Amino acid sequence: MATESIPDFLVEQRDRAPEELQPLILDFETYWERKLWHQLTEALVQFFSNPKSAPQRLAFYKIFILKFADKINQLKLVELALKAATQCKGTGQSLLFAIDRILCIVLLTTSNR
Repeated sequence: MATESIPDFLVEQRDRAPEELQPLILDFETYWERKLWHQLTEALVQFFSNPKSAPQRLAFYKIFILKFADKINQLKLVELALKAATQCKGTGQSLLFAIDRILCIVLLTTSNR
């Protein structure tokens, strides 16, 4: 997945998504290309809030969201990380993922000051 481009990743995820979520992923592509970080964040929050997005949340977070994490609202980033963490296997792994993401966000925030 590391060599895969973001547009390729989004196409792959759109194909895997339930039909009702596919328009949101099309929006992700548009917002990503146009660097509309606020709109992209809001669309991601909407996507992550849909229970049908659960199987894709972790991949979206690790592969897509972390590419622009320094450009979006840090509270929204935490919200997305916590929703992605629910997809980790086991409570311990989920907690470790969430703590790791929050520490990364704190480091991003403090280094940008």
